[in-house]
Amino acid sequence: MSLKRILGTMLASRMGGRGRRGGFMGSAAMMSGLGRRRSGMGGKMGLAAMGFMAYRAYKDHQSRTAGSASASTAGSTSSSSSGSSGGIADMIKDVVDRVSGSSGSQSSGPSSAASAPEDDGMQEEARAAENFSEDTALLLIRAMVTAAYSDGSLSNDERERIMGQIDEAGGTAEDRAVMEREIANPKPLDTLLADVDDQETAEEFYLASRVAVDGKTEANRTYLDDLRRRLNLSEAQVSEVEEMTA
Repeated sequence: MSLKRILGTMLASRMGGRGRRGGFMGSAAMMSGLGRRRSGMGGKMGLAAMGFMAYRAYKDHQSRTAGSASASTAGSTSSSSSGSSGGIADMIKDVVDRVSGSSGSQSSGPSSAASAPEDDGMQEEARAAENFSEDTALLLIRAMVTAAYSDGSLSNDERERIMGQIDEAGGTAEDRAVMEREIANPKPLDTLLADVDDQETAEEFYLASRVAVDGKTEANRTYLDDLRRRLNLSEAQVSEVEEMTA
């Protein structure tokens, strides 16, 4: 697993459930929001890439879940295995349709963010994800970790949930080591912001940070307000991010 896939997993899972919506279901709103933003504002492909990586992590997770369920019932329900996804399959199709404006997309199974998407309307997002740098992915992973500490600390349960998402996404021992290292050594915000050198990266940084916290506690709200000022984001830009992550 690359750093981009780790980032996708953390975005899709709302950093192991620390964000406003726990679990992979949150990526549906993110994908539809990023799709609207790209089509309505003529760009922001870094943000679209983040949405695509979250979507791929979500879909890979569901493929593994469906595969495990099929294996556990093989021999007794083989004649109905093609419909085992149920509502999940409908939700995946809805995500694709809302992002691309298309219908009738076909699933081709799990793939990396760099693989050709199964839906023509998502090819641009897939290319953006392929071109998304590993360095930027690491920066945003670190942004999420630092944001997660904004209300004091990460509990053992929270750490276990985060690492559990890495495991569920098919992560390797090296992937676990990367996340364990980052969680154990959160970077100072000043250090991270030194690597934010353009407006789009600033929006990506804020989006990653926003996904990692629920925004309901005073500490989280204070952190996000300060981050917005330091990233020099307008109220309109912040509102757009809020819509994406709703």
